[in-house]
Amino acid sequence: MNAALFALPLLLATSAPRTPVLVELFTSEGCSSCPSADHALARLAEKQPVEGVELIALGFHVDYWDYLGWKDPYGAPEYGERQRRYAQDGDENRVYTPQMVVDGTRSFVGGEDEARAQAAVAAKRAKVPLRLSARVEGDTVVVRVRTETAPAQGLQLWTALAEDGLSSDVKRGENAGRKLSHAAVVRTLATLPAPKAEEGGFVSEARMKLGAGWKREKLRAVAVLQAPNGPVSGVAAVGLASP
Repeated sequence: MNAALFALPLLLATSAPRTPVLVELFTSEGCSSCPSADHALARLAEKQPVEGVELIALGFHVDYWDYLGWKDPYGAPEYGERQRRYAQDGDENRVYTPQMVVDGTRSFVGGEDEARAQAAVAAKRAKVPLRLSARVEGDTVVVRVRTETAPAQGLQLWTALAEDGLSSDVKRGENAGRKLSHAAVVRTLATLPAPKAEEGGFVSEARMKLGAGWKREKLRAVAVLQAPNGPVSGVAAVGLASP
């Protein structure tokens, strides 16, 4: 009996919720410096090495290196534009790959050690809890986000679908001849409408179309509450629920 009572505080401590922190990586298959950062992002997402922190990873593949001879199959202009907005509002005023941004406030050359250090700092800031669900309806994912109170003025909700376990055999460009692996690759983005009062809280919902060839079992939905191009106030991730 005494042993059981002694163990109770330990059990409670180990079940304490972790603080979610967003780690974005701007990367490209056309960049010879990027594979190591891609591996770092995958390790961060898999190992979760920061105590008390849930690292939520997103890999944004940019397309501005495609001219070097290899078109990144996961790249999109809007991801490079997102990176440029960070640069315009930050203190570096430049874009490069591989670049990591932690919780929308601290950017650096993508690497595991610096990401861990910055995530530990970011986790000290209070977060708005987001209750996130994502269900599949045919070829559409319905993403639903609930907050207990209305988000502060100036904050925006956005969502992404990210896929793990992707790879490419690169034929040309700086990484020609290499097989590159990726985790948390952003497949699509959407801005959620302003949450409306519902069910004793505030709810926002978006519908996102699934692309051909996307592996549903490898997809996650991520929701982010963020000042435009600035600090992340809340973030959550969840797998897709079956119909």
